[in-house]
Amino acid sequence: MCGIVGRVLNSETIHPRETCDLAEVLQQLRHRGPDMHGQYQHGAVQLGHVRLSILDLSLAGSQPMATPDSRFVICYNGEVYNFRELAHSLGLEGLRSHSDTEVILHAFARLGVAVIRQLNGMFAFAVYDTHAQKIWLVRDRLGVKPLYYRFDDHGLAFASEIKALLSMATSTPYCDLSSLHEWLYYGNTLGERTLYQGIRKLLPGHYLELDIPTFRYHTKAYWSLKQQAELPQITATTDELIVETRRLLEQGVKRHLVSDAPVGVFLSGGIDSSAITAFASKHYARRIATYTAGFDFDKGVNELPKARRVAQFYGTEHHEIIISGFEIADIVETMVHHHDMPFSDAANIPLYLLATKIGNETKVVLQGDGGDELFGGYQRYVTLNYHRFLRPLAKVGQHINALLPHTSHYYRRQRYLHALAADDLPTTMALLLTEEDRQSHPTHLFTPEVRRDIEKQDPFARYRECQRDFANQDIINQMALIDSMVILPDIFLEKVDRSTMAASVEARVPFLDHELVDYCMRIPGYRKMPMGRKKWLLKNALEGIVPHDVLYGKKTGFGVPYGHWLRGALKPLFEDQLRVFQNKQPGVLDSLAIQSMYAEHVSRRRDRAFLLWKVLNFMIWANRFSVRVA
Repeated sequence: MCGIVGRVLNSETIHPRETCDLAEVLQQLRHRGPDMHGQYQHGAVQLGHVRLSILDLSLAGSQPMATPDSRFVICYNGEVYNFRELAHSLGLEGLRSHSDTEVILHAFARLGVAVIRQLNGMFAFAVYDTHAQKIWLVRDRLGVKPLYYRFDDHGLAFASEIKALLSMATSTPYCDLSSLHEWLYYGNTLGERTLYQGIRKLLPGHYLELDIPTFRYHTKAYWSLKQQAELPQITATTDELIVETRRLLEQGVKRHLVSDAPVGVFLSGGIDSSAITAFASKHYARRIATYTAGFDFDKGVNELPKARRVAQFYGTEHHEIIISGFEIADIVETMVHHHDMPFSDAANIPLYLLATKIGNETKVVLQGDGGDELFGGYQRYVTLNYHRFLRPLAKVGQHINALLPHTSHYYRRQRYLHALAADDLPTTMALLLTEEDRQSHPTHLFTPEVRRDIEKQDPFARYRECQRDFANQDIINQMALIDSMVILPDIFLEKVDRSTMAASVEARVPFLDHELVDYCMRIPGYRKMPMGRKKWLLKNALEGIVPHDVLYGKKTGFGVPYGHWLRGALKPLFEDQLRVFQNKQPGVLDSLAIQSMYAEHVSRRRDRAFLLWKVLNFMIWANRFSVRVA
């Protein structure tokens, strides 16, 4: 796992000699690759790389890497798990290293951009053809690895993280108000947009091709969930579905164990991480290490005993890590720094703290993300399965709820009922995911002038766009496909990447092996979770492999208590950030509205934790990165 950065100057506006110092830019990414760094320059093209050595730990795997004739140069972040099979199929011999990087480079030189369809893994990379004077940026199918880019008067800049792009910029960053409405609902931007004007994400399953002499470029999908969903549905028997699901998951876990550095598993004791542990303990050459964290803020649920039983069942080298005594205000600011945006999924905090504890002994960890999307693990999938019956009841329920006392339970019911009673399915899907109520208008925390600009953008536009693509699917697969296009890459996978790479740890997600994904998305929803039974197919595929009490026990987990922190430990930080923000940018936030909402939360009249948490992250972000909002 690594970090990449690059710059291509537009010779019509900037002289090639006007390059920036990539050494300083690479310092922004050293946490992603503390082992080595390298640079390359050819005319108007600059490439930079920081390396976390995972495959071929020698200098032979260093980057940027060029073909022997120097025609093609690659700058690569990620892991391609089928690189040995690819090298064999192409007859690649006499390679200088044992790294996947060199195989991808030579395969690209031979087959061109079409080769990316043969790659199985997580990756974001750039390939430069010095003869054709073209550069390609490529991102993996599901967006496990990040890649950001910006076109401006200077040309093209790209990087694994936004902070590297900011360090190459010469102007003040501005907030993209058209993305802010969406962010207020979800705590992050969705699709290709970010909160920075001019900075975009390369979408999962896409590549960008730039012709350097003309500076014309285009982006194109080489793989998409829409294409997969349009393939004929699988009509296998139930037994065949179970057997094939088990085979593909086991194969995916086995692939993800490829590494020259130690591999471990983040084990929560739930179904997904237990399944990964089962297959990893079977196929890893050594005794697999498992890690479970206990936190001093985890008062209601303790995962340690359950994970301990699973570890004993498989005979893993188990580690229980108790994390306490951290300064939460410092951690919140640290996470904003690593996300480069006001990312508001607070689960990044425990993941980061756990990664910092294991980084000295384990460079690679397997994690269970993706299982809920593939197999229907969310309660909202069950709810949506009965949406046509629940919607008229929700409309009646709204009138009844209006007569009840306005407690925290009242507002929670109101949000849920408003979601179910929405006029269209995409809005229901979108509102079931957020903790914001459409009728409470989170934009009210901004001044009227700013609010008008924010509200020009439909916060549910991405959901509507995706739902149109999958309108012919059953309701369960619609939600699974939309989640896999929207929430999975833009919230869950971003959280995993930033939280672990901040501690120089590579996280891999075997459930997102694309062969397993391709298969699952062609199974009708009612066969994955018949009668609304969550993860029915996965549970049956794991019978006899994962302990019965894990498969059918009550799902547990801990919530990060940011609502409690906001009433106590984070209150001084919130007040300080609000004061600093108002001094720097008066006329953006409505201080009276924010203070009123804060008082409402502290007095427990209404739980406003999620919105306050987002506002805190927003202020830290704008203050730290000097972002002009309006």
